[in-house]
Amino acid sequence: MLQIVNARRFWQGALFLGIGAVALWQLPLPIGRLTNMGPGYFPMLLGMGLLILGASSVLLSLGRGERSHVERLSLTPTFFIIGGVIAFALLIEPAGLALALLVMVLGTCHARLRQHPIQVAVIYVAVLGLCWFVFIYLTQLPLKLFW
Repeated sequence: MLQIVNARRFWQGALFLGIGAVALWQLPLPIGRLTNMGPGYFPMLLGMGLLILGASSVLLSLGRGERSHVERLSLTPTFFIIGGVIAFALLIEPAGLALALLVMVLGTCHARLRQHPIQVAVIYVAVLGLCWFVFIYLTQLPLKLFW
Protein backbone atom coordinates (compact mmCIF):
# COMPACT_ATOMS: atom_id res chain seq x y z
CA MET A 1 0.00 0.00 0.00
CA LEU A 2 1.22 3.49 -0.82
CA GLN A 3 1.95 5.88 1.97
CA ILE A 4 3.54 9.29 2.36
CA VAL A 5 7.26 8.64 2.19
CA ASN A 6 8.42 12.25 1.91
CA ALA A 7 6.24 14.40 4.17
CA ARG A 8 7.95 17.67 3.21
CA ARG A 9 7.25 17.10 -0.47
CA PHE A 10 3.67 16.08 0.30
CA TRP A 11 2.89 19.28 2.24
CA GLN A 12 4.66 21.35 -0.39
CA GLY A 13 2.42 19.82 -3.03
CA ALA A 14 -0.68 20.28 -0.89
CA LEU A 15 0.18 23.97 -0.49
CA PHE A 16 0.63 24.42 -4.25
CA LEU A 17 -2.62 22.57 -4.91
CA GLY A 18 -4.47 24.82 -2.50
CA ILE A 19 -3.02 28.07 -3.87
CA GLY A 20 -3.66 26.96 -7.47
CA ALA A 21 -7.24 25.97 -6.68
CA VAL A 22 -7.96 29.29 -4.95
CA ALA A 23 -6.34 31.18 -7.82
CA LEU A 24 -8.58 29.47 -10.37
CA TRP A 25 -11.69 29.65 -8.20
CA GLN A 26 -11.31 33.37 -7.46
CA LEU A 27 -10.51 34.39 -11.04
CA PRO A 28 -13.01 37.18 -11.82
CA LEU A 29 -11.18 38.54 -14.87
CA PRO A 30 -12.12 37.61 -18.44
CA ILE A 31 -9.72 35.07 -19.89
CA GLY A 32 -10.14 35.81 -23.59
CA ARG A 33 -8.64 33.62 -26.31
CA LEU A 34 -5.11 32.66 -27.22
CA THR A 35 -5.08 35.18 -30.06
CA ASN A 36 -6.72 37.90 -27.94
CA MET A 37 -5.70 37.32 -24.33
CA GLY A 38 -7.71 38.95 -21.59
CA PRO A 39 -6.39 40.16 -18.22
CA GLY A 40 -7.21 36.82 -16.59
CA TYR A 41 -5.24 34.68 -19.05
CA PHE A 42 -1.89 34.76 -17.23
CA PRO A 43 -3.37 34.22 -13.73
CA MET A 44 -5.33 31.27 -15.14
CA LEU A 45 -2.14 29.75 -16.56
CA LEU A 46 -0.33 30.40 -13.29
CA GLY A 47 -3.11 28.68 -11.31
CA MET A 48 -3.07 25.69 -13.66
CA GLY A 49 0.72 25.50 -13.39
CA LEU A 50 0.49 25.49 -9.60
CA LEU A 51 -2.11 22.71 -9.74
CA ILE A 52 0.13 20.60 -11.99
CA LEU A 53 3.20 21.28 -9.83
CA GLY A 54 1.28 20.46 -6.64
CA ALA A 55 -0.22 17.26 -8.03
CA SER A 56 3.17 16.04 -9.25
CA SER A 57 4.76 16.84 -5.90
CA VAL A 58 2.04 14.97 -3.99
CA LEU A 59 2.37 11.96 -6.32
CA LEU A 60 6.16 11.95 -5.95
CA SER A 61 5.81 11.99 -2.16
CA LEU A 62 3.93 8.70 -2.20
CA GLY A 63 5.68 5.37 -2.26
CA ARG A 64 6.72 2.37 -0.26
CA GLY A 65 9.27 2.53 2.46
CA GLU A 66 9.95 4.30 5.70
CA ARG A 67 7.95 7.40 6.43
CA SER A 68 9.80 10.67 6.92
CA HIS A 69 8.80 13.41 9.31
CA VAL A 70 8.81 17.16 8.80
CA GLU A 71 10.92 19.15 11.22
CA ARG A 72 9.47 22.21 12.92
CA LEU A 73 9.10 25.30 10.80
CA SER A 74 11.30 28.16 11.91
CA LEU A 75 9.17 31.31 11.84
CA THR A 76 11.99 33.88 11.76
CA PRO A 77 13.05 33.23 8.13
CA THR A 78 9.40 33.01 7.12
CA PHE A 79 8.69 36.46 8.59
CA PHE A 80 11.77 37.95 6.91
CA ILE A 81 10.77 36.57 3.51
CA ILE A 82 7.13 37.63 3.76
CA GLY A 83 8.18 40.98 5.24
CA GLY A 84 10.59 41.58 2.36
CA VAL A 85 7.90 40.91 -0.22
CA ILE A 86 5.37 43.13 1.60
CA ALA A 87 7.96 45.90 1.96
CA PHE A 88 8.64 45.67 -1.79
CA ALA A 89 4.94 46.06 -2.54
CA LEU A 90 4.67 49.09 -0.24
CA LEU A 91 7.89 50.78 -1.44
CA ILE A 92 7.79 50.24 -5.22
CA GLU A 93 5.73 53.34 -5.98
CA PRO A 94 7.01 55.92 -3.48
CA ALA A 95 10.68 54.84 -3.29
CA GLY A 96 11.33 53.42 -6.75
CA LEU A 97 12.41 50.04 -8.04
CA ALA A 98 16.02 50.16 -6.78
CA LEU A 99 15.21 50.81 -3.12
CA ALA A 100 12.21 48.48 -3.08
CA LEU A 101 14.30 45.65 -4.53
CA LEU A 102 17.11 46.38 -2.06
CA VAL A 103 14.73 46.03 0.89
CA MET A 104 13.22 42.86 -0.58
CA VAL A 105 16.62 41.24 -1.26
CA LEU A 106 17.87 42.17 2.22
CA GLY A 107 14.74 40.66 3.76
CA THR A 108 14.70 37.49 1.71
CA CYS A 109 18.47 36.93 1.97
CA HIS A 110 18.64 37.76 5.68
CA ALA A 111 20.13 34.40 6.67
CA ARG A 112 22.84 34.68 4.02
CA LEU A 113 23.62 38.36 4.63
CA ARG A 114 26.01 38.00 7.58
CA GLN A 115 28.10 35.18 6.16
CA HIS A 116 28.04 36.05 2.45
CA PRO A 117 27.41 39.79 1.98
CA ILE A 118 29.09 39.84 -1.45
CA GLN A 119 26.74 37.13 -2.71
CA VAL A 120 23.77 39.17 -1.52
CA ALA A 121 25.16 42.25 -3.29
CA VAL A 122 25.59 40.25 -6.50
CA ILE A 123 22.03 38.91 -6.18
CA TYR A 124 20.73 42.46 -5.72
CA VAL A 125 22.60 43.83 -8.73
CA ALA A 126 21.50 40.89 -10.91
CA VAL A 127 17.84 41.18 -9.87
CA LEU A 128 17.89 44.97 -10.29
CA GLY A 129 19.43 44.68 -13.75
CA LEU A 130 16.98 42.00 -14.83
CA CYS A 131 13.95 43.90 -13.50
CA TRP A 132 15.11 47.13 -15.11
CA PHE A 133 15.67 45.39 -18.45
CA VAL A 134 12.38 43.48 -18.48
CA PHE A 135 9.98 45.89 -16.85
CA ILE A 136 11.36 49.35 -17.64
CA TYR A 137 13.30 48.90 -20.88
CA LEU A 138 11.42 46.14 -22.71
CA THR A 139 7.83 46.53 -21.56
CA GLN A 140 8.21 50.27 -20.80
CA LEU A 141 6.17 50.14 -17.61
CA PRO A 142 5.95 53.52 -15.91
CA LEU A 143 8.17 52.49 -12.99
CA LYS A 144 10.70 54.84 -11.48
CA LEU A 145 14.16 53.37 -10.96
CA PHE A 146 14.82 55.84 -8.13
CA TRP A 147 12.49 58.05 -6.12
